Amino acid sequence: MKTVFSKEELSKIFNQNVASNVCDICLDSKEAKKGDLFIALKGERVDGHDFIKNAIDRGANLALSQKDIEKVSNEKIIRVNSTYDALLKLAKYKKDIAKNVKYIAVTGSVGKTTTRNMISHLLSKCIGPEKFYAAKKNYNSKIGLPVCVALMPKETEIAVFEMGMSESGDIRKLTDIINPSVAVITAIGESHLEFFESPFDIAKAKSEIFEKAPEVAIIPNDSPYADFLKNKAITCGVKKVISFGEGKESDAKVLFCEIHDDSISVNADICGNEVRYNLNCLNTAFAINSVAAIATSCAVSGINPKILAEHISSFECTSKRCEILCIKNITIIDDSYNAAPTSMKAALRTLGMSKCNGRKIAVVGDMLELGQNAIFYHENLSATIDKYDIDLVFACGNLSKYLFDNLSEGKKGAWRENSHELAENVLNEIKDGDCILVKGSHSMNMDYIVDALKNNLLN
Repeated sequence: MKTVFSKEELSKIFNQNVASNVCDICLDSKEAKKGDLFIALKGERVDGHDFIKNAIDRGANLALSQKDIEKVSNEKIIRVNSTYDALLKLAKYKKDIAKNVKYIAVTGSVGKTTTRNMISHLLSKCIGPEKFYAAKKNYNSKIGLPVCVALMPKETEIAVFEMGMSESGDIRKLTDIINPSVAVITAIGESHLEFFESPFDIAKAKSEIFEKAPEVAIIPNDSPYADFLKNKAITCGVKKVISFGEGKESDAKVLFCEIHDDSISVNADICGNEVRYNLNCLNTAFAINSVAAIATSCAVSGINPKILAEHISSFECTSKRCEILCIKNITIIDDSYNAAPTSMKAALRTLGMSKCNGRKIAVVGDMLELGQNAIFYHENLSATIDKYDIDLVFACGNLSKYLFDNLSEGKKGAWRENSHELAENVLNEIKDGDCILVKGSHSMNMDYIVDALKNNLLN
């Protein structure tokens, strides 16, 4: 296993004698393994110090702790005043020794993980994995981001990180940890409206990513907040703003896309360079993500968009994010990881554009964290279902009941309180040739229905 911090480096960082090297950082004692540094963070409900012995017993080499731990050798403990500040020290040390790294930061209401993964795929292919770094885990918080930075190899030349938020000021704090060279906003949507008064407040919070004056800003031109984002970036001192989207005024734009059996063909213009490529997915929103990813990769590396586009075809969708499953002439579009109004409409559009011999069926769960307008956003989906000629809808959850009640009678499959109850109704209805979209917020457990479909069709 490769050492991420030697005992000499740790001794220097924390000004004390440290006995072991470490190969990884662990925050959950149940995941601790040989070579790990366990960081005992104290949260509102759980104190990591209560699990230091467990982490050491499972093989962790060391633990960062704010106190002595009974039945754990002092050689295994790095004593600090604050374990969170100690984590920041590790990240700062790694930034200091990898001085010339260009950082890409990606945020957005929807599409940030997919876009980040596309950027990672392109740059890893084009500049080589030894020079490019992306964290294996999707850590994007004030705790997760410094973990990702601390694990960055010293040889890194370009690194990409994701930035999440739940309230105003969160993104600003994350840019204190890394100052991005290229800042990307994928979309401004309704996610987290439970914590904000309006989508515009979300736009303002996301725009904090420009406040450290990155060299390049990548913004969604189809957003109603595009002008605000552009002006904010310029005001913050950003030298170059690149817009992306479907609109003809975008710098990086999708000119045409067509859905095939298991892929999408895309014609795009990336800042004056016309490119053509295929995407191994059926989500039309990914076409928008792909032009943002190519434009970002070009901006940070200088690699020609045509070369980058050659590699996008080998990008594989992340599990449960519009993953395509074809079983016995039934097509399942597994988009069960999460949902918001913007991404739900995009998924329904994809379902509507899909080519299938049978019916187009949507199986949807509640979209959560939408605040006081949650009922409206669910009722309003019925218009999208009509627009894209979806044949049948199954729904679960209290909010999705409003969508279900707003459908025409011919489109009503069944409504149940939860995904476990709904699964049987879906299984009893499917027929040869059907195409089935499954999507809902993560806590709605819509993947249960996907698993039930797979098990039923395979047995």
